[in-house]
Amino acid sequence: MTDLTDKIYYPLFNRKLVIFGIFCLCVLFLPSLCEAGYDHDEYLEYCNSTTFDGKYEKGEEGCWSCAVVHWLMDAMVTAIIALSGPIMELSKLILNFGAAIWLAMFFLKSLGSFTVQDPAKIIDAVLTFMFKWALVFTLIHLGINEIVGQIVNPLLSIGMDIGTEFIGATGW
Repeated sequence: MTDLTDKIYYPLFNRKLVIFGIFCLCVLFLPSLCEAGYDHDEYLEYCNSTTFDGKYEKGEEGCWSCAVVHWLMDAMVTAIIALSGPIMELSKLILNFGAAIWLAMFFLKSLGSFTVQDPAKIIDAVLTFMFKWALVFTLIHLGINEIVGQIVNPLLSIGMDIGTEFIGATGW
């Protein structure tokens, strides 16, 4: 009797089989349910650029969400401008303290060890760390405007020039 009940109840209470069955039912019946209320002409009537332009034009019934987004963006820009100086100084302070702690722990670990240390490896590790520290410190000190102006924009303009040359060469 237990073999028969195991054969009947196992498929009913197995999670994987139940989930697979629900998935199969959804795949079979959902497309027909979704297409039942779909009218392509009605879609084209409401979803075109002239309808949206008229709906969100500035005027008496203007786009209230555009005003909210504009106020939020202004508030965020004001907060970022006010906080950028203190955040940069705090991040420099944290970076310097972290570097000092790392150097102290590295030298205590390296020089306090009972094994023979290779001075070249120690100097290499310290110089590599100091290069990384100097790079991060420079990026923090410059700020986002200088990074975008000196690094990102030239790379994007190079890519744009290459793309323009390719388009000009192919005659598109």
